[in-house]
This record gives sequence, C-alpha cells and structure tokens, in this order.
Amino acid sequence: MPAPPLSILQSLSPRVAVLASDDVADSCAANGCAGLDELLRPWEGGTDRVSILSTTLTPTVHPTFPLRFVPYASVYANPQLVSPNPELVVDLIGSGVGKLKPEDEQHYALTRALLLASRPLVPYETFNHPVGVLFAVSTSTPDPLSALTRLYGQAVGTGAQAAPWMDGVQVLKFFVVVHDVSKRGEDLTAANELLAAVKKTYGPHSTLLVINSRKDLPELPTPDATPHSEVPLPPPKDDDNPSALSQLYASTMSSLILSPTSAVAAETDGEERSTKRYAARLSPEDIQRLIALVRELVVQSLVPWMEARVREWNEAYQSSKRGLTGRLFGAGRKLFGSRPQSPAPAGAGGYNSIKGYYPANSAEALSRRLADFAFMLRDYRYASGVYDTLRRDYSQDRAFRYASAATEMFGLSQLLSHPYFLPNTPPSGRPTPLTNLQHSDISAWLEQAVLTYLGRPPAIQIQLDALRITVLYYEAWKALNEWRGVGAALVRAAGEADEAACAVLIEEAASADTKGGKSNRGHRRQAFHLVMAARRYEKSGLKHYSRRCLERASNIMRGAAWTAANDRIEYSLGRQAYTLGESNLAVEHFLRLLQRKDTHFAEHQGMVLEDMALAYEHLAAQPEQLEAVKDKLHLPTPVFNKVKTRIVLPAEASSRGSSEAWSELDSRALSHWDRKGKKPLSLLPDRSRIVASVGETFHVELTASNPLNSPLVLTGITVSLDPAESLDVETIDEIELDPYETRQIALSVTPKASGTFTVKAVSFNFHRFFPCVESLERRGRRLNNTKAQRLTPTYAKDTTLTVHVEGSSPRVAIEMFGVPESLYEGEVVEAQIKLQNRGALAVENVQLITNVYGILTLQHTDTPTSISNTIQPKSPLTLYPGTIAPGDTADVGVRFTAPSAGPVELLALAVFSTVEGGAAGGARLTHASDVKQLFTISTDVTPGRQGVLLNVQVTSHAPLPLELSALTPVSQHWKATPTAVPAGPLYPNQTLRTVLVVSASGTSAPDLGQPSLVANLGRVLQHNYDALTLIEPASVSLSLPDTDSGYLISRRRYRLRFAAQNLAALPKDLVPRVVPLFDPLDLDLAFSWTQGERRGHSAVHGLLPAPRFSIVEGLRRDIDSQAGAAKRTMYEETGRQRRALVDSVMDGVYAVDDDPISVRARVPSAKAGRVTHDFNKSLVLPVTIEVQNRSPALSARWALRLPGPQAQSFASAFPAPPIYTGALAHRGALAPGARTTVEVGLWVVESGLVSLGGWEVLAETGDGDPADITPSASSESDDATAAAAAWAPRASWSSVAGLSTIEVIQA
Repeated sequence: MPAPPLSILQSLSPRVAVLASDDVADSCAANGCAGLDELLRPWEGGTDRVSILSTTLTPTVHPTFPLRFVPYASVYANPQLVSPNPELVVDLIGSGVGKLKPEDEQHYALTRALLLASRPLVPYETFNHPVGVLFAVSTSTPDPLSALTRLYGQAVGTGAQAAPWMDGVQVLKFFVVVHDVSKRGEDLTAANELLAAVKKTYGPHSTLLVINSRKDLPELPTPDATPHSEVPLPPPKDDDNPSALSQLYASTMSSLILSPTSAVAAETDGEERSTKRYAARLSPEDIQRLIALVRELVVQSLVPWMEARVREWNEAYQSSKRGLTGRLFGAGRKLFGSRPQSPAPAGAGGYNSIKGYYPANSAEALSRRLADFAFMLRDYRYASGVYDTLRRDYSQDRAFRYASAATEMFGLSQLLSHPYFLPNTPPSGRPTPLTNLQHSDISAWLEQAVLTYLGRPPAIQIQLDALRITVLYYEAWKALNEWRGVGAALVRAAGEADEAACAVLIEEAASADTKGGKSNRGHRRQAFHLVMAARRYEKSGLKHYSRRCLERASNIMRGAAWTAANDRIEYSLGRQAYTLGESNLAVEHFLRLLQRKDTHFAEHQGMVLEDMALAYEHLAAQPEQLEAVKDKLHLPTPVFNKVKTRIVLPAEASSRGSSEAWSELDSRALSHWDRKGKKPLSLLPDRSRIVASVGETFHVELTASNPLNSPLVLTGITVSLDPAESLDVETIDEIELDPYETRQIALSVTPKASGTFTVKAVSFNFHRFFPCVESLERRGRRLNNTKAQRLTPTYAKDTTLTVHVEGSSPRVAIEMFGVPESLYEGEVVEAQIKLQNRGALAVENVQLITNVYGILTLQHTDTPTSISNTIQPKSPLTLYPGTIAPGDTADVGVRFTAPSAGPVELLALAVFSTVEGGAAGGARLTHASDVKQLFTISTDVTPGRQGVLLNVQVTSHAPLPLELSALTPVSQHWKATPTAVPAGPLYPNQTLRTVLVVSASGTSAPDLGQPSLVANLGRVLQHNYDALTLIEPASVSLSLPDTDSGYLISRRRYRLRFAAQNLAALPKDLVPRVVPLFDPLDLDLAFSWTQGERRGHSAVHGLLPAPRFSIVEGLRRDIDSQAGAAKRTMYEETGRQRRALVDSVMDGVYAVDDDPISVRARVPSAKAGRVTHDFNKSLVLPVTIEVQNRSPALSARWALRLPGPQAQSFASAFPAPPIYTGALAHRGALAPGARTTVEVGLWVVESGLVSLGGWEVLAETGDGDPADITPSASSESDDATAAAAAWAPRASWSSVAGLSTIEVIQA
C-alpha cells in the first residue's frame, strides 16, 4: 500500500530517549554497541502494520511506523547544545559528497540523509523533543529496583525540565528489564519476579528483554562501516548468520539516516570503528526479542499513549477556540493588538520575545505539540488545520521562527494529505495530479517559509532549515510525480551560499526541469541550473562534480541558438580540465570555442587562445597522450576555404574580370588573326585543364579567413602536392590576420619535371603553437548518367587543383609598372610593360587587345594629319614586333590614359606566337584604378549677330592649382575664336568662364547630309549587312590639339557612347562599320592641363552650334512605301528587334528637326536700352526686326505677324504693350545661314518700359526652291501654286516672341 516517502517518515518520527543503568550498557558493549539505543537501532523501522486512531476515532492500518532511539543524555543533559553543529553538517556534506564518485549518483541521497538527520532540538518545533523515555535496568544489577528508582527520579525530577520550552515530564515512560544470559544464565525466574515488581510499581508499560544468549563466540570479519545514506534491511528472521548480523549493525551505525552522530564519528575516527565487531553474543532468538520489544513499545504503549494525548490536547485546543472569551480575545488581538512595548515575563504563558520561545506549558507550545503528534500519527488533515491556526497566532506575536516552522508544516501536511498517501489506496494506482490552486497554495507556503529562513540570522542555520524543509517537499512531490515549479523551489532554497549542499539541490533542480509537462521543454532552464550547480561545486572544491554538470549543460546547449552560454560552458570545462591536469580534454574544449560567432565580445577568443596555448604546451610534453588524442584535435572552423582555393598560372596572374569579358577579348584577337600557322580555337587557357611548363612557377592561391574576434597568427604555411617529388614549394613563415579578416595567400610552386600534380592539403601552425593540416580536396560535379548514380549521389573526380606540367610550350608573362591606383580623369601616365618569355620557345609579334579602347598607347606616337573616320581601328595594338628568346625580357614604354571618372578595370590580352608559327598563346594583364573627376564643363549656345555665342564654364575639382592650355576647337564645319584662356592657374573649386564666337569655317565643307551614313543605315534596316560600304569620307583632315593622341581616344569613346545610347538596337559589331568617327556639324573643345609633373587632357564633345535636321527623310519614304510588303518572321523576338532598330533610326537622333528661324528686335537709336523724348509730340520709334535662318543645310520660309491695335488691352499693364505702325504682316524665304530685316515703327505715348515683343513667327523648312508666300498658307494665284509645288515642306513651327523691353525716358 502507498505511504509517504520513508525519508519523510523517518526524519519526523517519534523520538524515544533511552536511560539505562551501567550494567545494561555493559551488556550492550559486549555486542559493540554504546548503549541500548544502538542495540535497538536496526529495528527502529521494523514495526509494520500498525493500527492508528485518528482524531475522528477512525482506525487506519499503516504499513510501517518508525521510531528514533537516542541516548537520554543527548537530549536532556543540555538541550541548547545537543543540536548538530551547522558548520559540521555543511562540512560533512561536502566531504561525504567529495568521497563519492559522480557516476554513482549518490550525492543527493547523502545530502538528503544528512540534512534530514541534522534536525536541531529547537523550541519552535517538537519533532526532536522526546515522546517517551525508555528506562532499562539489568537483572545483574545488585539492587535493580533501587537503580530503577534512581533512573526514574532523574527523569521526573528537575533534570526532566532541562529547558523551559521542552516538556520532559509529560512523556511516555516505558520500563525494560534486561536479562543478560551471559551473566545471569538462562534461568528467568529472578527476571520475571523483577518484571512483576516493576509493573506493580510503575505500571503496565514494562517488558522483559533477554539478550546475549549465544554461547559460542564466532570469528566475525571486519564489517564495512563506510557512512552511507540508506536504511539497511534486516536479514530474514530465521537466518542464523552472525556475519550478516554484524554487517547489519555496522551499516546501521554508519547510516546517516539512522545514526548521524555515529556516522560523523566514523568520519572523524574511522580507524577505531573499523575494528569493532557487532552482535557477537546475539542469537536469532535475541534478535526476535529485540524486534518484539520495539513492536510492543510501538503498538501497546507509544501509539495508544500518543492517541490519548492528542484527544486530551484536542479538547483543550477546541475549548479555547469555542469559548466566548477565547473568540473575543483572539479577535481583539487580531484587530487591535500591537507589538508589546516590553517583553513578557518568563513566568507568563505568552511569547518571551527576549529569549525567543514559548514556555512548554503555554497554550501555543501545547498546540504545536498537538499538531506534531497528529502529524506523526499520520492525521495530516487535522494537523494542517492546527498548523494553519498556529502560523496566524505566531505571526501576531511576531514569533517569526515559530510562524515559519508552522507555515512549512502546514504546506507539507496539505501535500501529504493527498489521497495517494492514504493506506487504502491500491499499490498500483497512479497519483492524481494536484489542482492548480492546490499546487500554488502549497508552493506559496513553502516559499514563504524559505524566504523567512533565508532573510533572518544566523545565516548558516537558517540556510539548513530552508534546505531541510525543501527536501521534504521535494520528496513528497517526487512521490506524486508533481514537477511544476520544483526546480525553482530547490534553487530558491539553495540561496547564495557556495556550499556543496546548495550545489546538490541546484543539480536536482536541473534534473527536475525536464520532468513532467510537454516533451522538449525546460532544456534551456536545465542547462542554466547545471551551470549554477557547477559554479557552486567549484567554489566548494568539488571540481569533478562541477565538471560533470558543465559537460551535461554543454551536451544540452550544443547546437542551440544560445551560443554565448554554450561558449561560457565550454570555456569553464576547459579551465577545469586544465586545472585537473587533463590537458587533452582542455584542448578539446578550447577548440570548440574557436569558431566564428557574432555573439562574442571583443577579444574574448584571444583569452581562449592564451589558455589553449598553455594547455597544448603541457599536452605536447606528453608525447604518448598527444599521439592518442591527435585525431580528435581539429579546428571547428577551417581557416582555409577549399572552395576558393585555385591554381593561378603566370598567364592569368590576376583573378579580375569575368569569363565573358575575357572571352570577348579572345574573340576579338581571333577575328584579327594574321599570323603564320593554324589559327587556334582559343588563346585563353583551357578551363577544364590547367597546363604549365617545366620550370614555370605557378601559384596556389589560398583564401585564409580568421574566424576569431581577436588577431590570429599563422606560421609555416605550405601546401602538399601528390606526388611531392620534383617540386619546389614555397613556405610562408608568418602572417597575421585581423579579427574576421579574409586574405588571399599565394604560394609559389616550381615543377622541375613533367607530370601531373594535385594539391592535396595545406599545413600550418595555428597561432604559432597548434599544428594543423586542412584538406583541400573537394568533390567534382554530380554524376547522373546511370540509374545507380541517380539513386546514390555519385560525384566525379575534381580536377580544379590538378596541374599538368608539359615539357615545352610558349609562355609569356606580362606585367605593367608605373600606373598608380588613383588617377584624374584624362590624366596621361608614362608606364612600362614588361614581357618575359618563361617558356622554352622563342616568341614574336606581341600584340595587345584591351577592353577599354585607347587606354593604352605606345609612347612617342605622332599625331596624324589625316585621321581615320572609323570609331575603332581594325587591328590590335602591336606592343612588341620583335622576337623574345626563352628567358629574355622586353620592356615596352606605353602611355596609360585615364578614361572617364569612376572605377576602371583594365583587362588586356597579349597575343603572341612562336617564330616557326607552330603555336600561339595569350597572356593576361589586369589593372584596377580609381579615376577621380577633375573638371565639370558646362556649355551654352546662344545665337548672335556675328555668329553663335558659345559660353564655356570649367570648374576645377582638383585639390591643387592647375595650369590650362588654350581651348582648341575641332570640327569639320565650324571655327571658333578666341581660344585663349585667362592667364594664371585654376585653383580648386574655381570656375573659368569664357565666350567663343562660333561661325562656319568657310572652307570646303563636307556633305552635311552624310549620304554614306544614310545609305548604310538603309542597308542595316533591310538586314543587308554584306552590302555595307566603307564609311565616307574614309579620313578627315583636322587641326588636332597637342594632347598625345588623347583627344582622338576621348573622341572615339564619345562616339561609342553615342552609338550605345542612340542606336541601342544596332548590333554592336556593326557600329564601327556604320557610324563615323566625326559628325560634320559636331564641335569639340579640347585642352590640356598640368599639375607639377602630372599632365593630362580634357575635352567636351558633340556641341551643336546649329539646329539639327533630319537626314533620313529619304529612308522614311522608302520604309513607308515598303510598309505593306513587310516580311513575317518566325520568332516574335526577331520582329521586336527589327522594330526597335527601325524606331531608333527613324525616330532617333538622325531624324530630329529643330526650328531654324531666329528673330530679334532692336531699336537703332537706343543707347544702352534707353531712349529720351520730351513728349511734346507723339513718339514713333523705328524698330529693326532681324530674321535669321540658322540651319546650315536647309532653306526656310517664314512669316511674321505683329499685333494690331485691336488686339491690345488698354488696361494698365507693365511693361506697356507695343503699338506697331506700318505693315503688320511680313513673310519671306531664307537660304541656309541667310538673314533679313524688317523695319517697323513703335508708337510710344508715355514714358516708361515698353515691350518689343508680342509678335508671332511661323517657320517652315523643306526641300526645293522656297516661294515667297506664307508657310502652310493657301493661295489662289497660279504663281503661288507653282511655287508651292516646287517646294516640299519637311517641318513647321510656330512661336511667340519672348519678353524684350526698351526704356523711354522723358526729357
């Protein structure tokens, strides 16, 4: 049948003081026992099936009823000093736990036993107050009745009331007559007579005990007296085994539950105890008599006596609660009572606040004893009611220790009142869970008691009280399988003390965190409690237990998101392992911390490296141990990225540039192939096969990353290849990586013989002390050819790190020197390109193709007088036309011209071939520069009387002053004057302003209609690419600025951008065949600059001094006529591309028409915009209106309409509206670039500002001979009709004059 846990019953069982004569002690000493209490101790818990009456007189049979026998002197001699020393208990727990092995899991049982057995004898509870006194007298005593009288007088006299708070009189008195057979023989006549006399004198609570009846004394082995926390089980009743009986007594004497005092003595004096032999004179009949004595004491005397006392005290307790006086007194004290100003006298029945106790005869002390008796008799419900009343009364009296003790027992009584602990509950029944209200109330009473203990001195004693009651609750919770809040309660009771007992309870809290409730809950809390327990263990010197807790916490947190906690755990494990001399485990723990995590604080891993260095130094001093664990010591995060590891040949010394960019350069080189021998398929190395030559040094490019948040030093870095023969491999002595830095490291490898070599691994010393080898092998592509490969992942062999070394092949290494990483826009730098023949064959005719046009040119190149009109040259740049023998070097001077602002990545492919023409190859050259903006150039075109005014503003962004040269205009049609710039330097952020007059050059002008361009555009629109003709004119003669060909490079870049923006649909390869380098109407301005030794040029391109006009009108008519016969295409995408190409040509930049007519009005008689008049008579100002056709190629017709008087508003306006006199309508026709004037009058009636605008201008351009009629106007005359027929209009415009005024001043 179920019952409360034995640990609770044993620790709170009735206590019986044993007072025996000296002869009894001698008889017990013959069996190795110090007294009768020790002789009876193995049988304390042997009383089973005890019937107990409750307060309602209901009998209940309980499975067991334990007792506690103690010497009389240990209780009554000096009650204030008989309690266990708290410091001794704490030390005993620490030493006991330290002697156990952590894997035996006995530390909690030991701690529980010592805590429960060390309950002090205190006034605020009576569980350790004796319930009865057992008097024992021997028949061998000369006058046994007199001796018994002396013992009885000692127990009922003044010595019985040794403490005012302990009742030593009202206890059960039980008398035992001991007959020692070894002394008095087997005749029991005298013993029975003595027993009858005792019963007659002292009552029926008397019995006879016969002991020491064994005649032969066996040779007993030395029993095991190691202190333990178990209750030893007695042997079978009919078992006559002296050795087993001796061991039973030895185990009982060393049990921390049954004999804590003896166990402590065993700890301090283990050698003396180890020589004892127990129960040497006890026969099996004697054992049965001892068991019968204990049962008689329990069943016939102690339990009935306690039941009678409970009924007696209950009447008094209930009477005090029922009486009117009691109720009024209680209510008045509760409502109006306050703390007494002076302590109560010692003789009064209340609480003595000075000495801190209630007298034993007070109602409160008697009620507490009543509640404890009811608890020991298993009437938990009744006991909880009394405890509940007492805790309130104690709190009102400010007896806080009494209140805490009553509160803890109130909660424990409610917990043990659970139906599961009733004797009539089936043994196999599962406990019913507590309701939330029950659980919260019980937990609240425990918390209240524990907090009171922890908050009041003395600290150590109160801490033990808190631990003890929490353990009792914990045992009950475990029996009920109730785990809610258990861990928190255990941690709360542990407090802040760094003792072993506290650590044990916190570890128990960790084990309780994951029990009950849903699965996978509480693991993080469990790890936290394990870390707390580890810290307490370490503080108390139990490092093995601390390490075990940390290892468990590490296993829980490993892989969890809370990386900071896991790292702290691993670090503590490493430090402890190092302290315990286990350097191999310390290194393993430290290695787990050397991985990249963003949760580390700065330099945290630097401390780990220092500790790991010390641990590895000790480990290295033990070669055998190092050899055993070296396979386990690996970095958690690799330093070198095997995926980014690659082999770099001299021909591809840089990894810049995409594969598409290099493929384009390769295609361009092959398209201009004009060398001897067969044209290769590609000049670039085969990406699927890395080939090098014997003696040619290639590099293994490694990517090293520091995963730590502290600096990392790598030493002795080298790579291993298979096979390792015939190779010279570089070793880098030392590099330092900043926190989280990633750096590329190149190791040179020189093959001495042909063969196939594969890079296998990289070896290095991690932070100078830890040797590491990281594999660089990786898997190839996934194979899916067969069914087996598709079902089971199969990978091909990776060949990206395999080098095939051949005997002879052309190899050229190209390098460029002298180009800084930061340049100004347009800056020209003199550089050197070094060509080195690293192969075994002579090479010749090295040519260079770049991805940025014109960025590299040869030095000392003369400016041509006749300039090719194509955007790009047809052949690559010939860098070195001669021959370079094997091993020789050729230096070529080049000019590097910085392009437009922004980052520039130069990719250049050097093409070469052998002298015999049998083989060819290519070498890569890369360079990255940051080009900074130097100037901001803005222009503005304004028509003028003598030409076009070009306003130029140049703003410097250089940090130092610049010297500028004169502006050089470049155009086929235009000229500009003046070109000189103001003398002096242009300072930073300073703006240079100048005005140029632009006019037609007057020389033989090119065909402005560009028929060659138009014809080629037509062929492109018809997709007749084979019929494209050469650009006409093929060359132009221009006066170029002296900028070392920098202008032509800039012009070509501009035209490429122009084509990309305006003819985006035109195939890229057709741009150089269709678009000319120069547009006849374009005007460029170029100048050079210097800044100390730095120099360069700048230019602005594509200025348009004249209006634009369409040159594709003929194509438009052709396309319109062919619109109905458009060919259908199979693919929609092709149709969209064709439509986009047509739109870019017919609606793009070549189809734009601008208004060519410019009209300006002026007053010839005005001076500085002012006219003076006395207004004695009306004033009519002569106004000259100039009309100009600014188009250089098209004739135009115009019409001018002046506002009449009827259109004027006579309301006040400012400025005054114009009133024109004379003809108000004028028209005419102008040839390209021609101008004419119209004379009109302006009537002014008063002084002030007068407007000169208000007119409307109509303009029309066309082909043919323009007629002198209004544009877009009809005429009925035959001449007008004929003229209109000869004129083919193209575009027309209508505009209104802007605001122009003249000031009239009265004289």
